[in-house]
Parts: sequence; C-alpha cells; structure tokens
Amino acid sequence: MDAPESPAENAGADQPLRSALGGLLGAGLDAVRTRLDLAAVELEIHLLALLRVLVCLIGALACALLALAFVLTTLLVALWDTHRTLALLGATLVFLGLAALFGALGARTLRNQPRVLQGSLQQLCEDQRRAGDG
Repeated sequence: MDAPESPAENAGADQPLRSALGGLLGAGLDAVRTRLDLAAVELEIHLLALLRVLVCLIGALACALLALAFVLTTLLVALWDTHRTLALLGATLVFLGLAALFGALGARTLRNQPRVLQGSLQQLCEDQRRAGDG
C-alpha cells in the first residue's frame, strides 16, 4: 500500500501555488496603483482648469462692472467737456473688450474640457477587455 504523504511533502506542493497567487495579487495591486495615480493626475488637471476658468470669469465680471461704472461716469461727464468724454468712452471700450476676452477664454476652456477621469475610465475599459480576452 501507498504510504500517506507527509505534511512536509504537502507544504512543498502548495509552495508554487502560493507563489503564483502572490504574484497575481502583486500584479493586480500594481495595476490598481497605476490606475489610481492616473486618476489623481487627471483630477489635478481638471482642478487647475477649473481654477483658470474661475479666474477668467472673475476677471470678466470685474471688467464688466468697471465698464458699467465708466459708462455711468461718461454719461455724467458728457454734459460738461468734450475731451473728458472721449477719454472715458475709450476706457469704457477697453474694459468692455477685456470683459469679452476673459469671458470668451473661460467659455472656450469649458467647452474644450474633457470629462473628469475620462482617461482612467478608458484604461479600465481596456483592462476589462484584456481580462475578457485572456
């Protein structure tokens, strides 16, 4: 009759299985870490773009309010001398132009902005596709 295997022989047979599972777990954790790093970078890019848009919008608002103040001042001074009126009208046009420029820059940035974490989601779909093929 065959003798039962000793516990030492069982431990030797389980060693390659444990090593393979450990390698698989390590590879999975590395993949998750890579995806999280990518997600963090994408989130940082989106936050910086949002900050830029906010600065442009605040600049547009400030310039629009200054333009309104100059328009009102121009109307008041229009009844006095003609030279002051020309200067105030020029300043009003400058601030209106700046407001339009900042507003257009902010709107363009928002329109061209990709979805948040779009690259990470694409990579996860690619990983899923590879796992399904393998």
